Parts: sequence; structure tokens; C-alpha cells
Amino acid sequence: MFPISIYTGGAVEHGPMGVTYNKPPLASYPAQEDITFDELKRTIYQLTGINEDKNSIIVNARWKAGPGSSHCFVLLPISENSMWRMLAERTISGATGWSIVELFVEAVPNSCCTQNDPGEKSQSNVECGEKTPEHPVLIGFGTEEDQEEQLPVEEEEEEESQELTDEQSIDDEEPLYVGRMFDSKDDLKQAVIEYHIKQNREVETIQSGNTKYVVKCLAPKCKWRLYAKTKDQNYCAQPTASTIWMIMTMQNEHVCSNKGDRGDHVNMSAEFISRLILDLIKKRGDACTVKEIQEFVQEQYQSTPSIGKAWRAKELALAHFFGEWKESYAKLAPYLNAIQVANPGTKVEWWSDATADPKMRYLRGVAWAFAPAIEGFKQCRPVISVDSTILCGKYGGRMLIAVAYDAEDQLLPLAFAVVKEEDDESWSWFMRWLRLEVVGPHPLCVISGWQDPLLRLFDQPDSGWCTSMGQAFHRYCSRYLCENMCSSFKKDYLVKWVKWVLRQNQQHKFHQGMLRILESNRKAYNWLIKVGTRPNEENAYHVWSLCEDGGHRYGVMAINGKECVFNSFPKIQKLPIAALVELTFTKSAETFASKREAASKIEAEKQLWSNKVMATLEARRAKMRQHKVVSIQSEGILHDEFEVETKSKVKHTIRISGEQRSCSCQKPQLTGIPCSHLLAVCAFRSLNADHMVDDAYSVRHLLATWAPQFHSAGSMEEWPDYAGVSYSPDCKSVKAGRRKNVSSPSVPGKLKRLREHHCSLCGQNGHYKVSCSRKQGNEGSTSES
Repeated sequence: MFPISIYTGGAVEHGPMGVTYNKPPLASYPAQEDITFDELKRTIYQLTGINEDKNSIIVNARWKAGPGSSHCFVLLPISENSMWRMLAERTISGATGWSIVELFVEAVPNSCCTQNDPGEKSQSNVECGEKTPEHPVLIGFGTEEDQEEQLPVEEEEEEESQELTDEQSIDDEEPLYVGRMFDSKDDLKQAVIEYHIKQNREVETIQSGNTKYVVKCLAPKCKWRLYAKTKDQNYCAQPTASTIWMIMTMQNEHVCSNKGDRGDHVNMSAEFISRLILDLIKKRGDACTVKEIQEFVQEQYQSTPSIGKAWRAKELALAHFFGEWKESYAKLAPYLNAIQVANPGTKVEWWSDATADPKMRYLRGVAWAFAPAIEGFKQCRPVISVDSTILCGKYGGRMLIAVAYDAEDQLLPLAFAVVKEEDDESWSWFMRWLRLEVVGPHPLCVISGWQDPLLRLFDQPDSGWCTSMGQAFHRYCSRYLCENMCSSFKKDYLVKWVKWVLRQNQQHKFHQGMLRILESNRKAYNWLIKVGTRPNEENAYHVWSLCEDGGHRYGVMAINGKECVFNSFPKIQKLPIAALVELTFTKSAETFASKREAASKIEAEKQLWSNKVMATLEARRAKMRQHKVVSIQSEGILHDEFEVETKSKVKHTIRISGEQRSCSCQKPQLTGIPCSHLLAVCAFRSLNADHMVDDAYSVRHLLATWAPQFHSAGSMEEWPDYAGVSYSPDCKSVKAGRRKNVSSPSVPGKLKRLREHHCSLCGQNGHYKVSCSRKQGNEGSTSES
């Protein structure tokens, strides 16, 4: 909404700052952004009390015409919806530098000239310096110089000069008429093309320059012409550098007939469609399909553009919001520099190749981590996940991302990178920078997919992530394991058993599940025990199973938990690189703000642990009431070992000694959260169970994780001066044709449900009735008989 003030009952005055009104506003009200001019006039009648049956109204807007911060106001006549929409949109966007719309309204009796009668001028226009013609004028606005620049009349045919009398009037609905003004040349072209598409006629451009625009009808015998030129926007008052486009001459009427077919119109260019679908792209973004664009245009103009034209229009509309692809690279370094200035501590790393120009380099990769994320990671558990996705933009490439996990298991976007290719060199470059500049030297558990370049990194002694030297603990994402099992063996029951096995925290349940897989499919079992193994290793269960993990992954099994890494940044794969960086900044800032607010509410409730841990403890406390505690061994006052018997007669051994607490079910060791058996012992011995929970799950750590603030870099005009190296893309990587949508394997979705072969003849799985042995036996017996 935006405010509108209505002035009436007084007179327009001229002062040092331009036009003013000698009376205060009669009424003010907030208007909707999509209000039309007709709705505005109805509201003016209601608020001012002007009798609509007896009077018409003339509306002039107070327009800020001074450049920059200077204030110089002129009158802008508002007579039709396009002018009103231009004024409203520019006011809402802040382009006018004035946040309120001020309207000077004059009531005119219906017997006199009305708003739609251009044969006479309003008092406001006369006061603004425009002369009222004493005689009917030729169609063509402006001075004698303007008349000389109008289109020449052919000698062979006599052109009747069209006169504008008092009896003639221009309909508000008429899109093209002499005197209509446009804010830009693009708006003028859009109106001309739109008019002829609706009429199903074709035009061609004769002249298109910085000051003139001339079009004619494409039909050989039709003499329709349109001539427009630039005018000073305040030609009726003091001139400024701002200009508008005005239709000066429209010669003749169309005598050509409309075409019968309504196919792809020759004047319906990709640029025209892109301006038409801006609102659609703003709502739908890149999710808007080519088919939707075709249907949208068909509904508007009964003309369907080609697939290629609709695709190019979508690209232009996206560029309107996110910038051009190559220009985006030019803005990348200044934008990241502005973020670093606004957020001290932000880390940026460049990877580039030299060019002939010392101030220009080819970009191979860029990595960035925002200062609040680096600070918040210090309060998280020592676990990160790294992943990659394919970029489907003009220059392709890959995006690498590292995330951490807070006390609620929510994702903290830690670091990002864009590289040309995903190979050993790019992963090594990103991970070395991540170790040195972002996460620090302490050992971390890294959860990843099955990217071979990344796997080889953990075997290199100089990488900073060598597992054999204790620098890191590498673990596989459980989702990747299930997807590979699914694609390798295409058996639903195997995938279900693998999901069950890898999440078990007790050894006997883990081996029970492995035995079941062995009995069902020996090949799948052999494949599973070889996952992650090195030479001379029988198995590598610790890489993918929870029970053999040793507590390094804190129960985090998949890269994509409750939230998705790349779902937090929608459509990031198809954005230009500067827009991509901007999206990571804005979404990270929104994430920190929302999580900070949620953590503050938890802290206000004096809660000790995160909601997830509190729910887990509550469920386990309800379960512990069914347990029976038996003391086994004691040392002094405190008991060291206990035996807990569950309802199903299963016995577990609990050991408590100082800071050490463990259970044979392994839940406290693997996740840092006490199990029901340990809680039963605490209740039995009147011990405080809060001391048994890992401090990383506390509300204090949760609030400290999201406490750092993001500070906006502002608009491009507010960025600090950047005198460093500029970066350009490798244009050789651009492929011809439409870019295909490539889904990243990291984006989670439900595993595809596999349909097993089922025989309708014998009722068994594994084959169809075509290859059924029973059918073959029946055919054999039939042939013998």
C-alpha cells in the first residue's frame, strides 16, 4: 500500500520548489498497489463529495522532477490508466524519490470540457505554461520544429490532415493516440506491438534511434504510420535532463484486413513476452515452465509463441530480476567486497587464471563463508556435511557447500563455493581453505556422499583431513548408501533392511540385520561389507553404520536431515553467479533471524535443553518406568556399575564413573543423550540426569549459535569502491541450445519405489508369465499331445 493525498477547492501556486497548493489536503488514504485509475476516480468522488452526475474531475499529480536530492515539483496530467500506473509504480519503487502521491483535483461542470476532452486545457495546464490553441490543430503535438520533423507526405497520394475539434475526444481505452506519453522507449514499443498483436496486424520499424521512433504497417497497400519522439518531461515548466516519449503523428487508419490465423505473431518478440511475464516470473521464479508461458500469452492475446521464443523470454525476464550472466561476473568481486566490509570476518577465496589484461582474470572458483556463520559454528557439535550440486546456468559449473548442525539438528549454512569442475583439484582447494579459514585445526567428523575426488582427499597426508593421522573422521551419508543399493540391486526389501541396519545402535541388532540381508541376497551382502573398505580391510562398518561409528557423528546419519541443504536455497542452480551469492547471503540472514527468534523463546521459558532433546528425554523417562535396576558393583558412596532389566527381559549394563557414562545399548556414547536405562539408574540413585547430556545440546549453545547478526551490503550505489582484480567466465564452456534441467543427486526426495516382476500365472515374484516355467511346461505338453 502507498499513501495518497487529495487537494481540491483551492488553486495551484508556483514557488521556489515548483508548484504547490494553497490549501491543505482535503483527504488522505492508503491505496492498494494495484489500484486502477477508474477506481481512483471513484474514491476521489467519495472522499471529496464532488457530485459525479454534475461534474467531471481533472487530475494532476505533483511530480518531483529535480535530479538527485533536489526538490523541484511540476504538474503531471493524469488522464488515463497507463499514466497513473507509471506514477504509482515509480512511487512504490522509490524511483521518484518521493514516498507519497499528491493529487490536485479540479471539478469541472459536465457542460464544459471533461477529462477525456483534449480539445481544451485545464486551468492547471494553462498555469503551467501551456498555451491553449485558438483554432483546431493538426494531429501532431509540439512546436513548428516538431511539425517539420513529422513524416513526409507522399506526392502520389493526397493525405487528408486530421483535425482535432472540440467534438472529438480520445477514449481512455484507446491504447494509441496522438499526445500519449510513455516513460521510456521500451514502454512505447510495448504498447505499439501489443495493439497490433490484439488486432492481428503486423508492423515494421522504419527508424529507431535515441530521439525518434517510426513504424509503419507491413501490408503493402496500408499507409498507416506512427511517429514518436522524445520530449522534455517538464516541457510545460522548467526543463530538466529527464525525458519522455510522445506520439507526435499517426497518419491514416489501417485499411489492411486482419489475418485469419492466430499463430505465432511476427511482432511478438522475446523482449515483448519477457516484459509481459514479469509478474508471472516474480511469483513463480525459475519454476515457471515454457508451457506455462505459452498458455499465459495465448490467454492474453490468442497467439502462441514458439518454444524457443518463450524460452528466450523467460531468460530475459529472469535477467531483469537477477542480472545478465556475464555482467553478473563483473559485479561478483565488488559485491563480495561490500559484504566483507559490512560483515568483518567474512572469508572469501579466489581461484583464477591470468589473462592478457593484468586487471582481468578467468575465474576457476570462488569460495565464501559469512562471518556470523563462522562464529556460530563454534557453538555447534564437531560435525559438518559437505555436498555438491550441478549448476545449470549459462556457464555451468558446480556448487560446493558445507553445513553444520545446531542443538536442534537444524542446518547451519557454513561455507559455499562455485567451481568450474568437480574434480580432485577443486575439492582439495575448497577443503584446504575450509580447514584453514573457517573450521580451524581441531578434528571434525565429515559426512559426505560418494564423490570419488572427495574420498581420495581423506587419504592424503597433506590435505588437512587425513583420517589415518586423526585429522578427521570420514563418514558416509546414509541416503547415498540407500540410493546406491537401490540402483545396484533394484529390490525394495533390500533397501528397507539397509535403512534398518545402518541406524541400529546395538551390536546384536546390527548383526541380526546383516544376517537377514545375507540370507536374502548374498551379492547385496558382499557389496555392503565392501563399502568404504581400503586394501586389506575386510569391512568398513564404521564408515556407514551407527553402531560402529564411535560417537563421532553424534547420530547425524544423512546430509539432508529434516531440512535439505539445497532446498534452503531454492532454484540456486539456475541463477547467475552474483545472484547466487546474493541468495546465499539473504537466505542465511533469514535463517539466522528465524532461528534466533525461536531460540530466544526457548530461553525465555527457562528451558535447559533444546526442544529435540527435551522431547527425547521425556519419551525415555516414560519408558524407564518399566525398567528394573539392580546394583552390581559399588565404590564408596556412588555405584559404578548397574544392570537394568527391561520389560522384555533384556539386560543392559550401565557404567558411571566421574565424567564417564556408558550403556551397553550405546545410545549415550553415540549421540550424547542418555538412554532410558541410564535415566533409570539416575532415578534409582537420585542423580541429576542433566549432567549426563552433552553440553552441545544446551539452549545456551543454541542461542549462541544463531546470535551473530548479518549486516546488509546495501544497494550497488552504496557499495564501497573496489579497485581489485575483476573476474570473467570461461566463455568456451558455454554450450549451444537450450540448457537442460539437471537434478542434483544430493537433493532429497523419496526413493523411487521399485516394482518387482510378478508372474500372474504362478503367482511368484522375479519374472513375468512370458518367461514362466509353468507356461513353458504347458506348451511342451501341448505339443507332445
